Amino acid sequence: MEHNYEKIKNIQLKIFQNCPKEHEQIIELYWQFNDLKLVNKPGELNKKFSISQSQLSHIIISYSSLSFYFFCENCNTYEKHVVKSQTVFKDLILYKSRSYSYQKCDYCKLEEETASEIEKQKRIEELTLNSNDAIASKNWQNLSNFEKGVLSSCLKMNFNQVKTHYGKILGQSQFIKLIHALKNIENQGLLILEKDSRNNYIINYEYLEKLLDFKDEIDFVEKSSISNNVKNTIKLKLTINDKQNHPDSPMFSGLVKFKDKIVIEPHVDYIFGHWQRANNNMYLTLTPITDLEKLPEQKRISNLPISLQKGISDFLNNLGENLDF
Repeated sequence: MEHNYEKIKNIQLKIFQNCPKEHEQIIELYWQFNDLKLVNKPGELNKKFSISQSQLSHIIISYSSLSFYFFCENCNTYEKHVVKSQTVFKDLILYKSRSYSYQKCDYCKLEEETASEIEKQKRIEELTLNSNDAIASKNWQNLSNFEKGVLSSCLKMNFNQVKTHYGKILGQSQFIKLIHALKNIENQGLLILEKDSRNNYIINYEYLEKLLDFKDEIDFVEKSSISNNVKNTIKLKLTINDKQNHPDSPMFSGLVKFKDKIVIEPHVDYIFGHWQRANNNMYLTLTPITDLEKLPEQKRISNLPISLQKGISDFLNNLGENLDF
């Protein structure tokens, strides 16, 4: 059975010893190949030998098997496969040959499952060790209101539901807030995050069931801190105090009324800008750094790499050109 398909080697037909002589030709024709393509269709053999499809299937399954080795690119070895029908053979070759759905051999899958199980046990041990202390210390009290809301949601929903829930609330531009919240909750020992080894994306989370005993204490009404009318950026016009009659009078003073609720979260880096405009009035903005896409954590702009300094400076300059308070 010669062929030129490099991933398949050593195709062998085995006809069992108890096979009647009159069935041997049927089996050989059923498994006849031409460059890895099966030559004869079952319907043609039914007509040729005047047998039904069920009779043909019985002969093939009872008295023969086809074995071959398929190359696994993950471990660079060949895995043996045994099939008993043309349909199974074709489906298996098609399944393993698709470039967009590369399949590992059974050995690699077992190794991967074993490694995954070991990693899961490590996570459970780590979760048990850290979370017992975290729960005893009531570490949820160290969380912001938003993070409490996230933790409360995690105790009620699975990860996909949490992503969908906060995706609708935060939108794509602010979705990073959920990721930061989950990481901070993990830092407090209340969750342990499972991440994809290929890209380090969060794919699931786990927590101790005893944490559920405190869900009423953790529970936080999210709409008090998150809604469509809540902003996370302050824009403020500082007007000159035109009645500075005392040495201690403030240079800027006035009244301000915000149209929307503004939430300033703890442990979040904010970019602030201060501009001077006509009549010596000043304009102040305070914006979370997460509003800029894919910027690393930072403290002072002057300490950042030059490329990032330029990005933030351009952001502030453009903001200053279009001040609208």
